[in-house]
Amino acid sequence: MKVLWFSLSPCGSMRRKGSNLVIQGWMISLEDHIKNNPDIDLHVAFLSDVENEAFCFEGVHYYPIFHSKSKNPVKRVLERKASLSKIDARLLPAMLKIVEESKPDLIHIHGTEERFGLIAKHISGIPVVYSIQGLLAPYAEKYFSGMPDKDIFWHESLYDKVKLVSYRNEYENFCKRAEREKAFLKDAEYILGRTFWDEYVTGLLNPERKYYVVDEILRCPFYNLRWDKQRFTEGRIKIVSTISGGIYKGYEVVLKTASLLKRYSGIGFEWSIAGYDGQDKWVKIAEKLTNIKSKEVNVVLKGLLDAPELSELLVDSDLYLQVSHIENSPNSVCEAMLVGMPVIASFSGGTASLLDNGLEGILVQDGDPYVLAGAVVELSKRFDLAKKYGENARRRALARHNRERISSCLADVYNKILEDYKKHSHEDSFC
Repeated sequence: MKVLWFSLSPCGSMRRKGSNLVIQGWMISLEDHIKNNPDIDLHVAFLSDVENEAFCFEGVHYYPIFHSKSKNPVKRVLERKASLSKIDARLLPAMLKIVEESKPDLIHIHGTEERFGLIAKHISGIPVVYSIQGLLAPYAEKYFSGMPDKDIFWHESLYDKVKLVSYRNEYENFCKRAEREKAFLKDAEYILGRTFWDEYVTGLLNPERKYYVVDEILRCPFYNLRWDKQRFTEGRIKIVSTISGGIYKGYEVVLKTASLLKRYSGIGFEWSIAGYDGQDKWVKIAEKLTNIKSKEVNVVLKGLLDAPELSELLVDSDLYLQVSHIENSPNSVCEAMLVGMPVIASFSGGTASLLDNGLEGILVQDGDPYVLAGAVVELSKRFDLAKKYGENARRRALARHNRERISSCLADVYNKILEDYKKHSHEDSFC
């Protein structure tokens, strides 16, 4: 079976350059198992800012889709003003050419957020399946996290506004992409998901889609390490979170929660944030809007960490906190569960599909720093309970993210889709 992936991640091709720090690291983990299946001939197409020819590496065929950005500042602003449809029209021929050259039996599009779904209306005779990562329309509802967009816009630099990279500009583009995504999902025949949340949302947008559950393989280091503390760090509890990306990831909640802990709890703590550094735009704006400085409330910004660095940070910490306002199935929570950490997470999106409240961790209302701080205080007094949560979480995560099971499951789903597709009188020719 020849399978063509469309992915935001360059997957294992980055290894040619010796790079370890890549986006969507879980894609590499999945690729490593799927490519070893003797029944699957894997091909991967991905967006690239470098104009390269197709190549083969470690048994996988790679197709870079050249998506250039002008080095001229004026032209880059004009590119941002260009309509989404114009950019889509420019890249569509390249994507269709890859389909024509690779001649796959099945196309697997990882994520509905990007423009890869454009190809679906232009091909026949080949089943197309989408994996749900996030879903833009419900994300847009939480985009500003309850913080007034006018206040945010006021604190952004004139430079960002002129260059059309303000959060208001990003939100407008986000909403346009959400409408495009809805069109993809409306016509989608096959969907792969992982949570009740993505099942319900895709079922609303397309009641006729066929939905399959396929879990994710996580990055290797998190399988190999285990949180095995016998007590919390004496005198200074170590809290850790992984946060990067948009406003809806909840950094302002970190600041408010840390402020409450410092003011009321009497607990010594240090809160490490992996993903952000002190120069991050949203960090600076969140500090201004909350009037809380990270350093003043014991928040330490670690910057972007690779998988080995992050896994070591997790097992050295005491509590994992997830503060997002909306998520589908946050791998950050899954990684913390996999190493066996006690987790406190926002009850948002599909997170409740990952852990049961009061059994494998604690779920709290998103955007509520008081209950989040209170949960930290409660667990800080009950190490035995925290350890039990971590053990239960690890047990569930090991089962959910079993690599052999997932790779076998995905191959089975591919076969089921091919069988179903053949039953429904689809044309066999590429158009």
